Amino acid sequence: MKKIVLILIIANLFCNCETKKEKAEFKKTEFYYPRISDFKTDSSLTAIYLDSIENYGQLIKLADQIACNGKEPLLKFGNEKAEFNLIIFKECSEINDIVDYSDKNVISIENETIIINDETEKPLDSLKSVLENHILNPKKVFDYSQNSEKALIMYYQNNSYSSKKIENQLIRIVTEFNDLNTKHSDSLPLKIKLNEYPYIRIEIPPLPTN
Repeated sequence: MKKIVLILIIANLFCNCETKKEKAEFKKTEFYYPRISDFKTDSSLTAIYLDSIENYGQLIKLADQIACNGKEPLLKFGNEKAEFNLIIFKECSEINDIVDYSDKNVISIENETIIINDETEKPLDSLKSVLENHILNPKKVFDYSQNSEKALIMYYQNNSYSSKKIENQLIRIVTEFNDLNTKHSDSLPLKIKLNEYPYIRIEIPPLPTN
């Protein structure tokens, strides 16, 4: 009887060791944006766990509250392989500061569309090439940013857009960015700003005819 008990104890210890080993082997990779160096002094960061909210309206509200408290919103999300930590840009709605972003330094993502400017849109499936042009601009195209440090993505969805859909889109964005960043010694920043309003097109009136 004692031998049976001893064998069971040893077997249990072996199983526990194997379980701990498996957990260690499957530890998720952590990613940080814009850059990992932005997390050295993290006292100003306040976390928002994307899987704990319902939709974009709730995300905007929480991010605004954090910004109005003088902090920076840190959006946390992930998948089965990785955890992503994204410092998102968001101005406090109670402060009437006007921030002027140069049009060519900004692209916008709404629904399943990437808006380059008033005249150019691309499907989200074009994300890889758009990010390369927007952040690196190897051919120096006028429509895209001329400086990777100034390249910004404006992100907007309607208030009812689910957090799961947001997570799926953000994972697509960071995955494509990671592939691009790996090719450039992890030196590139990924900057994303949450918008409360959709992209506004400025219609240029036609020239008067003689």
